[in-house]
Amino acid sequence: MKIAIFHRLNFEETEQRLSEEAKNLGIEVVWIKYRELSMSDGVISFNGTDLKDFDGWYFRAVGSELEWSKLLQLYARKHNVKIVDDYLLSEGPLRRFKSVMSWQLRDADISYPRSAYVERMDDLEKELAKWEFPLIVKLSSGGRHGMGTFFLSSMEDFNLLKDRLALRNQKAVEMGKLPIDYRGFLVQEYIENDGDFRVMTVGYNCIGGFKRQPKVEKLVLNQSEGKSVGLDVVPEDVAKVAEDAARVLGVEVAGTDLVRGKKDGKVYVIEVNEAPQFKVFEKRSGVNAARLILDHCVNKFGNR
Repeated sequence: MKIAIFHRLNFEETEQRLSEEAKNLGIEVVWIKYRELSMSDGVISFNGTDLKDFDGWYFRAVGSELEWSKLLQLYARKHNVKIVDDYLLSEGPLRRFKSVMSWQLRDADISYPRSAYVERMDDLEKELAKWEFPLIVKLSSGGRHGMGTFFLSSMEDFNLLKDRLALRNQKAVEMGKLPIDYRGFLVQEYIENDGDFRVMTVGYNCIGGFKRQPKVEKLVLNQSEGKSVGLDVVPEDVAKVAEDAARVLGVEVAGTDLVRGKKDGKVYVIEVNEAPQFKVFEKRSGVNAARLILDHCVNKFGNR
């Protein structure tokens, strides 16, 4: 079996683990960056190989590659190529926007914090005046390692948020990059908790998880108070919510972040991440995630 794995950035540990397990399984994986593809006369190829000649495609990430992802979606449909994840044949990469994810989850009655979406910074200021603090503000387009998630303890923190985004643009310009037009904000109620769960699902089934300590309540909400700990058994209700959320979104390989509310004991989905990195997961859980991901791909693509 020959599997194409599409990716944008190099994550050596992830590539190494998947390549190691592929070798153990006796299958060939070919790592392909979107900008290494070419299309001519309706044929999409990589280094002279027609992509329809692969047994299946696994998308490790799509991100901003909207044009290529759409072309690949059309090509997969035309030639009946099976892919992972499912959402790429429906919503496509637009699913990665937090506004879209929030709508899908709440529409499906998945436990998700009360949310609102606004376009501009001025709209955000007006919306915040309607909410009780503390609350969460997220960049709908996302941000690596939690850099797009903000904790606001009061309205005064709104100015800190504006200053933080302006500073990021200043640094970008100093590095010769174009400034970002920050727009699209998701406002969410803050669910008080004693730490968040990271649950990994493959083929919509929970394969394990770990728990992180509560987040440090500062403007950029990306740092925990201590180290995460592995879970011998993921709580049944936590696993079920993670599985249901991944299925609703069509994310076959997902790393889902969840919390249990201190006030009501209810499990809430905070984020569903497609194609998650799994170094920490494997270390904390002892589960061979790379093998299970490839097993899932082989089982799905073998039925082509």
